[in-house]
Amino acid sequence: MKRFLQIKVLLVLVLLTPAVFGQLSVHSLVPSTVYTTGGLNTSARILIPAPDLGSIQRNDEQNTTPYRFAVLQPVDIAPGRCGELAEVPGGRIWRVEVSAPGALGLSAYFDHISFREGEMMFLYPPDKSHILGAYTSLNNNPAGQFATSLIYGDRFILEFFQPSAITSLPELHLNEVAWAYRGVSNTGDERNAEGAAGKCEVNVACPEGNAWQEQKNGVVRIQIKKGGQLYWCSGSMLNNTSQDKKPYLLTADHCGFSATSNDLLQWIFYFGYEAPSCVYTGVIYPTKSIIGATLKAHGGNSGDTGSDFYLVLLNQSIPDSFNVFLNGWNRKDTASASGTGIHHPEGDVKKISTYSIPLVSTNYIGGPVVSHWKVVWDGTTSGHGVTEGGSSGSPIFDNEGRIVGTLTGGYSACDSASLNSPDYYGKLSYSWNSNGSDSASRLDYWLAPGNPQAMYLHGMLLSVSYKAPLDQLTVFPNPFSDRLELSYPGNHSGIEVSIYDMVGSLCYRKNLQPAGNTTFTISPAGLAPGVYILKAASDQGTFSRKIIKQ
Repeated sequence: MKRFLQIKVLLVLVLLTPAVFGQLSVHSLVPSTVYTTGGLNTSARILIPAPDLGSIQRNDEQNTTPYRFAVLQPVDIAPGRCGELAEVPGGRIWRVEVSAPGALGLSAYFDHISFREGEMMFLYPPDKSHILGAYTSLNNNPAGQFATSLIYGDRFILEFFQPSAITSLPELHLNEVAWAYRGVSNTGDERNAEGAAGKCEVNVACPEGNAWQEQKNGVVRIQIKKGGQLYWCSGSMLNNTSQDKKPYLLTADHCGFSATSNDLLQWIFYFGYEAPSCVYTGVIYPTKSIIGATLKAHGGNSGDTGSDFYLVLLNQSIPDSFNVFLNGWNRKDTASASGTGIHHPEGDVKKISTYSIPLVSTNYIGGPVVSHWKVVWDGTTSGHGVTEGGSSGSPIFDNEGRIVGTLTGGYSACDSASLNSPDYYGKLSYSWNSNGSDSASRLDYWLAPGNPQAMYLHGMLLSVSYKAPLDQLTVFPNPFSDRLELSYPGNHSGIEVSIYDMVGSLCYRKNLQPAGNTTFTISPAGLAPGVYILKAASDQGTFSRKIIKQ
């Protein structure tokens, strides 16, 4: 049984730059690329030994909830202690490489960081296939703690730029690195096959998700830190009756139980991590994330004595470009006849599971109170969605698209014998006011301020319609073999993409219409291997990038 049971501008024109991603980051070129500082010396490399994977696996077999995917390894990395310093026009660059042979992915955890005006930090693998940053003074917080989203692979370079006006060392200390050993999917690394979600699962981009495009924009993957461990869980953004757009997120108590307030400061919330199509095997970089939350209420003792809910308020405002939907809820204790669950099984891209047999009111596998909904999932055109480790805390929706529960655990799985086995979701009706008597153990105080009798609430968009400059268009992979994925973080009236060879001859042109999409895949057939220029044009401007066909 599973029981988840601000910034100075570099006036340099560079056509070939990788995608820059990250939580509350500023679009900027990587300084070492602009100034061509070259490779790092061996002395600037830090080796992290592998953890005892045998012991970790045995422990995971005995403790399946929540889904652990990484362990934190101690490091002591700071300017002046290690790394390499290079003087460049207008400032200096400090770099250090962190290597963890065998890891599927890495995250950096800082116990102190404080950016001054003009300072920038980046993290990226040596091939710069994906870049986190630029992190700047926008990322400062009173606690001085920071963390980064996952970098695929077993090495990353930390790069810090200081303008010449600053003469003291950068204020940063990297004290832990997350060594991911499973649950890192869609990286293009064949070792990830066992960490990917089950093959029966259904991408939310499949036809089954067509009617749930608003709701899915409220579902979040959570990189949970508890002590020296990292776990995957799922959660959902929630609307409240004041409709003041406070960023409340609901997940499961067993995901957050025992996490300290300092741990919560380094939780990472990933938005819009999903495949662009129903069947997709390409590399998917998580491009939208923020860090940090504050616990507001929880209850149910991880499901043993109640509904297993955990409510937090995100510590940072969510950018409009994230296109987040605050999901509605229904706290009536009435079984829904049909609906869906949307989740991130094993930390994978967003999936959808469907039910058409009415929910059943019940206890949680021998628990003392009737605090859960039991659900059995349907087989559908694209598969037979179930839940897995990492799905914990994800929402189940009624037929009106409102949340009625959060996932505690259950028995469903992708093997043929378990496709029709039940799962259990803590009732939102029970989480409302039945887990305790004060605001720290119930939802009504937070979701219905001044109106605790409200029975339901519809969802709403967090932001107004957003249009980003077209220079925020990302193109990957680059070099490419047969197809390119273009991602744009905002609404648009259409984008015209053209590809020219190096003598200016047009080789390919296509109009990409929005239809709600922010990610497109193109397959420019007939291109011979070589260097080309991709140009894009929309109502938000123009964009050019050098691309290489392998």
